Amino acid sequence: MALCSLLIGACTPAPPPPPDGQPPEPSIAPQPRYEPGDARAGGTLRVGVAQEPGSIDPRFVVDPDAERIVGQLFDPLVRLDEDGRVVPAAAESWEVLDGGSRLRFHLRAATFHDGEPVTAGAFQRSFDRIADGTASPRSFLSYLLEPIAGSDAAETSGAPLAGLEVEDDRTLVISLEEPMPGYLVTLAHPTLVPLPEVASTDPQRFAEQPVGNGPFAMNEPREPGSFLRLTSFPDHHTPPLLDEVVVQIYVDDPGRQQQWDDLTSGLLQVGELLPEQRSDAAATFGMSSDGYRGPGLLTGESSTTYLYGFDTTTAPYDDPQVRRALSLAIDRDRLADDVMQGTRRAADSLVPPPIPGSQEAACEHCRHDPMEARSLFAAAETDVTSVTLTHVRGASHAAIAQSMAADIEAALGISVDLQARDLEPFVRAVRAGEVPLFWLGWEASEPDPGSYLFPLFHSSQIGQDNVSGYRDSDVDRLLETARSAPTAAIATPFHQGAERRILEDAPVLPLLWHRHAVLVTSDVRDLYWSPLGRVDLSVVWLADRS
Repeated sequence: MALCSLLIGACTPAPPPPPDGQPPEPSIAPQPRYEPGDARAGGTLRVGVAQEPGSIDPRFVVDPDAERIVGQLFDPLVRLDEDGRVVPAAAESWEVLDGGSRLRFHLRAATFHDGEPVTAGAFQRSFDRIADGTASPRSFLSYLLEPIAGSDAAETSGAPLAGLEVEDDRTLVISLEEPMPGYLVTLAHPTLVPLPEVASTDPQRFAEQPVGNGPFAMNEPREPGSFLRLTSFPDHHTPPLLDEVVVQIYVDDPGRQQQWDDLTSGLLQVGELLPEQRSDAAATFGMSSDGYRGPGLLTGESSTTYLYGFDTTTAPYDDPQVRRALSLAIDRDRLADDVMQGTRRAADSLVPPPIPGSQEAACEHCRHDPMEARSLFAAAETDVTSVTLTHVRGASHAAIAQSMAADIEAALGISVDLQARDLEPFVRAVRAGEVPLFWLGWEASEPDPGSYLFPLFHSSQIGQDNVSGYRDSDVDRLLETARSAPTAAIATPFHQGAERRILEDAPVLPLLWHRHAVLVTSDVRDLYWSPLGRVDLSVVWLADRS
């Protein structure tokens, strides 16, 4: 996911100091007392979000809440099931041709919520708009379409994607610049969806009330600062069990007290919590059985990695010894356990554990060793006496940076300045190479190591998401080989080899892996909050609250 969309925790209030002693071990939420045939239809699911979702036009989605909403309103060509396998969605079948250079999709007979047929041309309309680098406003999601033939011309001149061919209304062929069988997984992204004609003829109305092809529809415009109502679409190929979903927006509740009160009183059934609310939530509602399924408190590890990046083209950060010394100075366990109160986990590699092919403990310098840090820093013979940590404005970011600064000052004997910026100027400064040491969050859109490694570290991505300026020909070769591999199993050793080499060079510092902090009340059944943060509400149903 592109840099501009990574605001995980950016506006979260600073967590208080941990209480003396450890809280009692929370109970595990009881397994749902129902059999597979017990699911019942009807009812309203109320889901709380702490901030106003950004655009819910799929072309302009930049935040996780908006992506989850779009995921209910639209069907992409394919979806990922709970095991990460590609399954049919808008396409009922497909063929992988020419060693993965071409993909042919056969669409199911379906309509948009306004009755317009869903055609291959509707996907072409959407993809061309996302890829158009000359559009105003332009989409931040064009990176998802880069492998399609003609994406460079679309970026520079706004030309239609040459790699899209509409064979007939229900057959779409996608030709790629090079064989990439794994691109099927990319096409499951919730924003790569078809668009009806109204998206072009009346974009303002479409932005306020998107017309999709998914299991839920919006029958009324959104109410900014209030709520969004999603209603069951009975003509969908798998109609939802719920009558409706109400997304309640708590914009004036920074401490999330109102959201918590509504959860405990039964006015809300799904909500995200602050770190300091987790103990009460676990005691009141119990823990999820596996961290990802309700009911209970969901604390499963997510696909988000919290890093700091270097401008590796600027002294002293062009020296790997300096970068590794700074890494060894930082106490990641303290960041995870004390500063973030267990809502994060100390990271010791780039790719987090929920992603297939991850390799924990691959980072030799991702440990706290002040003595070795001091030795490496001295060996680098740098005359640096101060460094500046630049991050997005927000209390959690500030608390993490303050802890890092104290560690670096203690280990290396240099001063550390902190610089907080608002999002837009921060992104501009990082992309322009104006800040040499900066926060970098990455939330992958696919369960694939390449979705971390290629955009952040392949030399072709310099000037885009490779904001460290890192360049290594061996890493490029390994990532390209993995990208063209026919299966994930064949790609894995190449991804892992590239990751180890990147970690040795340390163009970024892995610091923390995120954990979910989602509460699901006892009446909600079959809700699965994936490591990618995706939720399919069409299968959720409501029982009596127990």
